[in-house]
Formats: sequence, structure tokens, C-alpha cells
Amino acid sequence: MTANLRLLLACSLSCPVALLAEDRISLKDGSIMSGTVLSIEADGKVVIDSSLSSKPILLRGQALRSISFDIAVSSQPGHPELLHLVNGDILPGTLRSLDEKELLFQTWYAGEIRVERRFAKAIDFGVTPQKLVYQGPKGLAEWINNDDWEFEDGKLVCSTSGTIAREKILPKQFILRFRLEWENSPNFRIYFCDDYLKRTGNADRYYFEFNSAGSQLKRQTSEGDRRWFNLAQSHRRPEEFKGRGVDVEIRVDRVRRQIFLYLNGEKLQRTPDPIDSFPTGTGIMLQSQAGGDLKNIIPRIEIFEWDAITELRRDEGHDDPKTDGLVDVEGQHISGRAVRLEKRDGIHRVIFESPFNKKPLDVRTSRISSLYFKTEGEPPKGSAPIRFNLRGGGELQLSSLALGDKTLSAKHPLLSDLTLSREALEQLFVNASDEETEQNQ
Repeated sequence: MTANLRLLLACSLSCPVALLAEDRISLKDGSIMSGTVLSIEADGKVVIDSSLSSKPILLRGQALRSISFDIAVSSQPGHPELLHLVNGDILPGTLRSLDEKELLFQTWYAGEIRVERRFAKAIDFGVTPQKLVYQGPKGLAEWINNDDWEFEDGKLVCSTSGTIAREKILPKQFILRFRLEWENSPNFRIYFCDDYLKRTGNADRYYFEFNSAGSQLKRQTSEGDRRWFNLAQSHRRPEEFKGRGVDVEIRVDRVRRQIFLYLNGEKLQRTPDPIDSFPTGTGIMLQSQAGGDLKNIIPRIEIFEWDAITELRRDEGHDDPKTDGLVDVEGQHISGRAVRLEKRDGIHRVIFESPFNKKPLDVRTSRISSLYFKTEGEPPKGSAPIRFNLRGGGELQLSSLALGDKTLSAKHPLLSDLTLSREALEQLFVNASDEETEQNQ
């Protein structure tokens, strides 16, 4: 591990959470192993308790790509707001105060977080907790029409050409998230909004494909002479994704006929459906087109109901970096200055000054969709090689991280020192240093 990456996780053997865990450790050479991460020491050694050995396994820190932590989690309170920082981080929480210099954000995982106003990019209000419909995979028994897929170490795996399907699982408005991993190179499709659940033949459905040439999202139709429409495409090849894996998120709004595609949290495209009859199917089908030394691996699939209306309003953003912006729940956009947060009669309100109104506006937070902050110069630069995914949503980039039996001590380039609940730790990714990147080019 490089000197500027001082990643220290210390967890005693007596920690009851860790003993129940089956963490997944991904290495930079593409290897994946399961076990309990006991520590990542100051000299960079990763210490793992694994069934592969009667003694702890030691790995070089330079080999580490990511860790997915399996931690017993108690119930998490839902947060009605999302705070977006200028560096791209997203924090679920509740706005407690706002003035000219800073805002106070209350969270379940880190208590109160003070944020300098110049580091805040936006706050989304009225965030509807997405109802989890499915989380897995949990085994082959929950799937149908299995053709050469296997279940290994909690993952769906196929090294040949085969399909496996799940019917009646998608809500009308939904978010489909999954992680695709591979050995050497992927060749994979996932069909969705699909009641047909077969490889060949005419059907009204979609599929997302990822192979050596890149990725694409297509619409299949049984109407007219044309059978396929290309909706989105990326020429980013598998070798450009770190850790031989990619996180895919597909959001489908069947009411407004809109589809959103994200790769590793970055929006690739928002596209309308070109066919008038939107697919009504509720099934999904995984298709492996592997062969030779290829292998497609699906370690995680999640399906949520989606509040698409609110999301579409927020997606419009704020075009004037010299002013604050407020978007209400009806889509009205106002520029000006967010002065402060007040609480009267038990109701939180944002006092907002606008050049188009003589008196400041008094807007209930329940009437606000998004509040944008003006851009005030460049954010301070600092090394943040650790990407930390919050359990239940949200993401932080960290300079360092120390893990105890109940809490995590972290340094953040904008927020300084943070203490977070251990239960918040879902995934940890280590970015390659500039030196490593140059060596690999």
C-alpha cells in the first residue's frame, strides 16, 4: 500500500459482528476470496480469517482492490433528505440548521455533521425511501428455467452459454441494481420488463449487454418490421473498469416512458422509449454468452420500487453557479439566496431571498424538491483514495479509515474527522495511486 494511503482497519478477534461475517475481498489481479477481514495494518498487510487456512492469511496491501463487508445490521431510520457535496459525495440525513457559513446535517450513521456552506452543492428534500422488493441472489431455488448457471459462494456464476430467469419480480416503477464481475472478460445480458423469458423470438422487453466491445441498452419489440432499437451505448471496455467488475443501475419509469442507465454510480444516459406500447412485463432473465476462459459472475442483485416523479424534477439541476436555486414540488424553479432554516409551529421552513420578490419567501421544506447552493471557488484538493459506500444509500470519499468493533474513525477531505457507525460500512474500494496508474499504462 502506498505511503499516502494510510488505511488502517483494526478489529479484535473477540468482535461478535466480525465472527459472523463473510466479507468478500477483491484483489487487483481479479482474484476474489471470502472470509473475515481482521485488520489492514499500518505496513499494508491485510489479515484475513478464512476457511482456506487454519491460520490467518496475510495479503500485501498493494494487492487490495475492494472489500464488501457482511455485517449484521439493526433497523436503520429512513432519512428524508440527501446532501450532495461539491466533490460528488452523497450523505443521507436531515437538515437541522442553515446559515450564511454552514449547515448542520443529522444522520443515523455519524450523528451531527457540520458542513461549510461552500462545500455543499445541493440538498434533495422529501426523499421517499425506496421499498426493497428483492435482494440476492440467495440460491438457485428462487430462479426458473436454469440453463447452466451455478450458485457458488453466494454468487450466480456461469462459464458457458446459458440463461436463468426470475418471474413476477419487477414493480411498475423500479430500480434494478446489480453487480457484474468477470474472469478475463465478460459477455453478459440481462433482460427486464420481460414475461417472455426466452432467448429467441419476438417480445416487448429491454436488455442491457456488456462485453469486450463495451455496453449497450436495447429495446426489443414485436411490432412492425424493426425488432431492436438502441437506447444507450458506451464504448468503455471491460479493462477500463477497476477490479474486473461494474455496478449497474437501471431505473425504469413506465408512466413517463423514461429509462435511466448508470455505471458505477455515473449516469450514462436518460432515454425515452421509442415505442408507444411500453413493456408491461415483470420478469428478468440473465444470459451468459461465455465460453473458453470467460466467466460471468453476479454477486448482488437488488430491486426497489421507485419514486420516479420526484427524481425527474431533481434531475433538472440549477444552471446559475452564482446563485442559490430552489425547486418546489410542482417543478417551479427560483434563483436567489437561501438565507436560513427556521422552525415555527413544529414546521421547518427555508427563508429564501429572490430578486423577483420584495419580501423573502417562506417555504416549508415539505414543499421543496431540491435546494441548490451557489459555487464558491474550487474545493480544497486532497488525497481521498478510499471510496466508502454507506449501507442503505450514500457514498463518501475518505483519506483514511480505522475500523473498531462498533465505530469507524475516518478522515474526509472536506469534512475532516468523522466517526461513523460500523453498521454503515457496506463496501470499501481502494483507488489506484497515480504511481500505480502510470505503471499500468
